[in-house]
Amino acid sequence: MGKSALVLGATGVVGRELVRELCESPGYDEVEVWTRREIGFCRPKLRAQVIDFEGISDIAPHKFDEIFCALGTTMKQAGSREAFLRVDVDYVYAVAKWGKAAGVRRFVLVSSPGANEGSLSFYLRAKGRIERRVSELGFDSLQIVRPPIILGERSDARPLERLAAAVFKLLPACVFGKFRPLSGASIARAMINAASSDACGVQIYEPREFL
Repeated sequence: MGKSALVLGATGVVGRELVRELCESPGYDEVEVWTRREIGFCRPKLRAQVIDFEGISDIAPHKFDEIFCALGTTMKQAGSREAFLRVDVDYVYAVAKWGKAAGVRRFVLVSSPGANEGSLSFYLRAKGRIERRVSELGFDSLQIVRPPIILGERSDARPLERLAAAVFKLLPACVFGKFRPLSGASIARAMINAASSDACGVQIYEPREFL
């Protein structure tokens, strides 16, 4: 019997690929996504729910085998630090807390290289904060993926990321290898590969380790 998975952030570059890969994987029988808006596609194994992220604690418990969380926004989209933290920290934590109470064994979190609550960067402090808060919930397995620049089609413009990706293309493959951009599809495959392991406790990894 295959596993069941819940995906958050399914409208983003990584989340969209995660849903596709999970639905095509023979290792999963059930794939559910929670989103703030319609995802615009369907798959045989897929069940999509539009939810109010302010009311996650009110959702009836359902024991998935794994939760994949690629939920996040940008300062430009959020409009303020408070709104950014609401999505990248508060909503993510609410999902993780719901999952722990529902008996989910494994939580897979997309974070960022350099995530650290002591960082000078507001963004990296936020990522460090959510890593810590989720780890304190005590999942049997918490896998934190810290991807490099993510390549893929986006609904929002990110000129600095596009510039960095272009620069890396001009450099030899051996230069800054672990920091070179990866496609959303590659990151999704790495996350699913990592989740197939028997690892327990907190595991922090870079996607190339599982490709």
